[in-house]
Amino acid sequence: MQREPTFRARPRRRTADARLTSAPRPPADTAGPSGARSAGTPGAGTSGWDARSDDDAPATADGYRGGPAGEGPGRPPDRGALLTRIGIIACAAGVGLALLLLPLVGAIGLFAKSSADHYLSLPDELLTPPLPQSSQILAADGSLIATLRGETNRTVVDGKDIPVVMRQAIVAIEDSRFYSHGGVDVKGVVRAALRNSEAGDVQQGASTLTQQYVKNVLLQNAHTRQQREDAAGTSLERKIQEARYAVTLENKISKDEILERYLNIAYFGNGNYGVGTAAQNYFQTHIAKLTLPQAALLAGLVQSPSLYDPVNHPDAARTRRDIVLDRMAALGYVAPADAAAAKAAPVQVVHAAAAAARDSCETSSASFFCDFVRSRLLADPALGTTDAERARRVYEGGLVIRTTLQPKVQAAVQNTVNAVIAPDNPVSATEVVIEPGTGNILAMAVNRVFGSDSATNQTKEPLATKAVFQPGSTFKTFTLAAALEAGYGLNTQFYSPSCYSTKKFPLDRRDGSPCATGYSNADPAESGVYDLSKATWDSVNTYYIQLEEKIGVPAVVDMAVRLGIPASYLEDVHPTKGDLTIGSERVTPLDMANAYATLAAHGMRCDPRYVLSAADSSNQNVDIAPEPVCKRTVTAGVADTVTSILAGVITQGTGYPNAAAIGRPAAGKTGTTDNYSAAWFVGYTPQMAASVAVGNPKGAQGNPLKGIVADGRTWSRVFGGDLPAIIWGRSLRAALSGVPAMPMSKANPTVAKGTKGGLLSTPPPPPPQPTAPATATTDTPAAPTAAAAPAAAPDIVEPVLPPGRFPFQGSGGDERPGR
Repeated sequence: MQREPTFRARPRRRTADARLTSAPRPPADTAGPSGARSAGTPGAGTSGWDARSDDDAPATADGYRGGPAGEGPGRPPDRGALLTRIGIIACAAGVGLALLLLPLVGAIGLFAKSSADHYLSLPDELLTPPLPQSSQILAADGSLIATLRGETNRTVVDGKDIPVVMRQAIVAIEDSRFYSHGGVDVKGVVRAALRNSEAGDVQQGASTLTQQYVKNVLLQNAHTRQQREDAAGTSLERKIQEARYAVTLENKISKDEILERYLNIAYFGNGNYGVGTAAQNYFQTHIAKLTLPQAALLAGLVQSPSLYDPVNHPDAARTRRDIVLDRMAALGYVAPADAAAAKAAPVQVVHAAAAAARDSCETSSASFFCDFVRSRLLADPALGTTDAERARRVYEGGLVIRTTLQPKVQAAVQNTVNAVIAPDNPVSATEVVIEPGTGNILAMAVNRVFGSDSATNQTKEPLATKAVFQPGSTFKTFTLAAALEAGYGLNTQFYSPSCYSTKKFPLDRRDGSPCATGYSNADPAESGVYDLSKATWDSVNTYYIQLEEKIGVPAVVDMAVRLGIPASYLEDVHPTKGDLTIGSERVTPLDMANAYATLAAHGMRCDPRYVLSAADSSNQNVDIAPEPVCKRTVTAGVADTVTSILAGVITQGTGYPNAAAIGRPAAGKTGTTDNYSAAWFVGYTPQMAASVAVGNPKGAQGNPLKGIVADGRTWSRVFGGDLPAIIWGRSLRAALSGVPAMPMSKANPTVAKGTKGGLLSTPPPPPPQPTAPATATTDTPAAPTAAAAPAAAPDIVEPVLPPGRFPFQGSGGDERPGR
């Protein structure tokens, strides 16, 4: 049964805010030898100034504590040694008393006036910058996505979360008179001086918990090698300075706050700074839930984290823990029976590498999003002007970053990409979901384990934000929007042959193919007169090449950039690059999702946004979370008319039936690149826009999507309406479960009618019919001869294709799944 101690701060001290925050970490070369007392960095020790200021040395039969080795009670002490000890004790007592009294009455007795003046001239205000501590990335609902750790792996905990048993354990073993001394323990000084004089060297120190905290802070503030050596030294000058700071600190803040600060700054081994971090990483528990044996184990570590390392030296750790438990029982903090029960408990800690040595995003629930957020933070000038400043702020600034990610949506997307295309498949599946009207990134998933082991198909390549694949016919949407804006209505028609050549977009592949100088459709049978809607639903390449001729390549570039594609991706596109409309330029899934989200938001483009709020360890706002940045880049009439056309892709076009699995009104577009090197589906509802890209990231051109095993079958070739549409439909169905379905926008009548349209190209004349043999004259009138169709435009060529050829030219071309 634990006895509740009285932890009262003396009334003359004022209470300060005990929460510690982050500060620049000391360089790694401050680590000292194994077995030295830790002072906030591994091994940064007191080198013999043992902090135990209690009377924990065992007494001999005559009551004498700590006598020289081999000296028994019946042996008369050496007269010279006795006089030496008496002198040392007197000096030690005088020093201790003087340190306590000098601030009030000056140098009296043992110190000369010059010594007193020197003491009083020492700084007494301890600079306590925020402690280095890990930063946290949170989801929109506040759940933890990842902890970003630097070399100083620390999570500062609030004093109210530190249980009494932990406070009792550290006080019992480190400074049992903590609540009675004034920062310097005179009795401890005398005891240490006596023991060290008998041993002939420094065997024990007299640092109180307050002095230990001061030393930790001094080490934390040290930036040069000399400063670190001075802070960790054992000189009298250094001890006097520590005492000066300690006495002043005790008169400024409460005992409880000093103890809280100490527990947050102390090093507990294995890369764990602070008791909260140690509790989590050793026991996988929150600090508030520590048990008696766990608290005793942690308290025992601070004297020598290496010697008592519970991971590598469990027996030594148990021995030290039991000493702490005995001390707690001796002081009345716990009942002897409770201490005995705790001592019977085995030492059980997590046998894992130090968390600080691991990539913080590898174990995240949203690894690729975590990596994206981290990269954006490290590049944000609001967090520092140099790479080093930003890294220190990100990894040790104690930032709490609440992101836009929604766990439900993330889980739906991640589960779907993994289920449809397994993580060990060489083909990757990447999906990004964005909220229209805000730009908030709701999910980001890749069917890969985030890691560096390429042998097991792990990757850290940012497939969601890197332009790896060409988008195929999903880029036709930008041509569609530009044409509507230019006045081409829904009745705009072109005769669209299976192969189309044009002088405006010259092309000569010199490969001997039937359509070496032109652009072709997916199927040689796919030719005829198409209007704007039907050509979009069936993704007719040669229609869109002719439409692009009318509006010009620069208009397509301009529309793509206005909707959300970065201009840098398209800055080198020449006005004669006709294959732009069928997706020749690489883009990212993030940018495609954002561009389509602009259409879902009726023409309001919002910058992709990943953070909702950010605060530092002092709970002060960090200016990296602006409100949504949105502006109108296309009229609602144009955007809504595009939406009305893209809705047909899902209900009756290349996206049916797989994308229709979403089970609610939606709009979207398929995309399949040349030689099946990649396949896409990008679509949206009023609440979510998502893009799915499928391909082999090791080289899309050399690794076509042929013979792919996925979703329980083998795909001879993969179109945008196949695996990408399957992933899109299933993932958004799960992500939107419980969310009311909303209708899609209707076409704007004025935009749909347009100012231009009609049949803008005509089909070639039909081949001549064979002449019938002469027959006898009859009374039956001859059938009327059909009027010959106008000749085709001179820059249009319609080659005869050999049976069975499916010449993909450029980067676009879709067909219905299964054809």
